[in-house]
Amino acid sequence: MNPLNKPIYDLFYHLNTLNGLLFTLDNQLNNFEKLYREAISKKSFDVSSIFSGASLAIRDITEWPKDGWARYYPSGNFSSKGEEYFELIKVLLARESAWTVSQAYEAFERFLKDISATFLCENQDLAEIKNVKKFESDKKSNNLNKTDTVFWRTYVDYHYKNNSEKLQFLRKLCPDISKGEIQNNRIIALTEWFGVVEELRHCATHSNFIIKTNRMKNWSKTKKEKLQKYFSGNIIEEGYQLNITSKNATFCLELFSEYSFQIFKSLSLFKGYDWNILNKQKEK
Repeated sequence: MNPLNKPIYDLFYHLNTLNGLLFTLDNQLNNFEKLYREAISKKSFDVSSIFSGASLAIRDITEWPKDGWARYYPSGNFSSKGEEYFELIKVLLARESAWTVSQAYEAFERFLKDISATFLCENQDLAEIKNVKKFESDKKSNNLNKTDTVFWRTYVDYHYKNNSEKLQFLRKLCPDISKGEIQNNRIIALTEWFGVVEELRHCATHSNFIIKTNRMKNWSKTKKEKLQKYFSGNIIEEGYQLNITSKNATFCLELFSEYSFQIFKSLSLFKGYDWNILNKQKEK
């Protein structure tokens, strides 16, 4: 049995779950709009009369009312009216799609660590002796056993801090990984695409879905083209405002799955493991 099966199966499960949740939300929201509009049409109801609003009510936590009852105060409000109400469906799907891409990036990051650790645990002779000694001498192993993948997960995090370094380590172990990143039937330079997703994940988490201009100043022309091709949005004064569709997110999930499988396949072929798991998945 291929010892690398678990990392790739875990990733496939995670990405399929993300895909299923996004697909369900997309269907439900669009079906809701369709049914709601049909109901409005049958009753000759004016769309402009639709209203939705909410306010975040908060306490003054240093206030102590004499009657013992907590007081709540409006901190602001959010509302939509008429066609704006239906436009929020697009906003919700765009945010969920961006979140899905961000979660896919996190899952891929975990996959890189898991498959590296599993591979090293099974092939300890491929770990650089000086790196292992430094890891142990700095007492980062915490008396972990080398036969345990936890030892190697900690080792991978210690020596290869970010995803770029983890990928570089895997390419060094197995040069065929580099070939697949460039020569593939998607005709996509995966390393450049991954750099775009990395920035997208950052802006979705920290910059209100805007990739700031200064963060793109050193980007190549093809990298900027990939951003606009695979992740819809608009160029604004601050940079690139993401407005990702569920289709964008689904493609991203597919490509993360394919990129991961290519890494799994290359490492498996390198050690003579059975790599042909996709046909087995089809047979289930």
